[in-house]
Amino acid sequence: MRRHAAGAAGLVLLALILAACSSTVLRDSWKDPQFQGEPLRNVLVIGVARSQSNRRVFEDGFVQALRAQGVEGTASYPLLPEDGAIPNERIKQAVARAAADAVLITRVLRVDRTVTVTPGYVAPGYPHGFYGWYSETWVAVPPMVDQYDVLTIESTLWDMRHERAVWSGTSESTEPKDVTTLTGELAKLLIARMKADKVL
Repeated sequence: MRRHAAGAAGLVLLALILAACSSTVLRDSWKDPQFQGEPLRNVLVIGVARSQSNRRVFEDGFVQALRAQGVEGTASYPLLPEDGAIPNERIKQAVARAAADAVLITRVLRVDRTVTVTPGYVAPGYPHGFYGWYSETWVAVPPMVDQYDVLTIESTLWDMRHERAVWSGTSESTEPKDVTTLTGELAKLLIARMKADKVL
């Protein structure tokens, strides 16, 4: 009986550890079937965010990941330091100054709060008398309630030679630790898929 209770406690602890871990997954992606020719080689990265510090961290991290994979990248914030929505003419100027043939725009579509309840464990009845029951009280596990956020993120790659979207992906990140970690996870997933789809 004690072994069974200890096993139940271990499963609850494992569930809590897994729920607390940050993870980012690519839920779906689309590629323009009419896209042909050489992959895009110079990407202007734009992060849509109300926080300028988060935008800078994201754009710098994504550019670094692109360059590590042999793709030239440029962060948009030095060229477009404005807050909020940026006029099209300013973006057009930034694309020209960066000599970019592509623009990657990433934004958070929504944030969902998820609540999970893990049942507890209590020794059943009094099968071993007082002393057996007393020992079991120390391995009883109360119910656990865990709350965490799930971010849904959309990333779209535009071919600026024709001003046409050629690739798009929707990702989910569970309880991201910070913008730097989230950017690293997201960049790894997206760049790998875009390279596999031969748009980069």
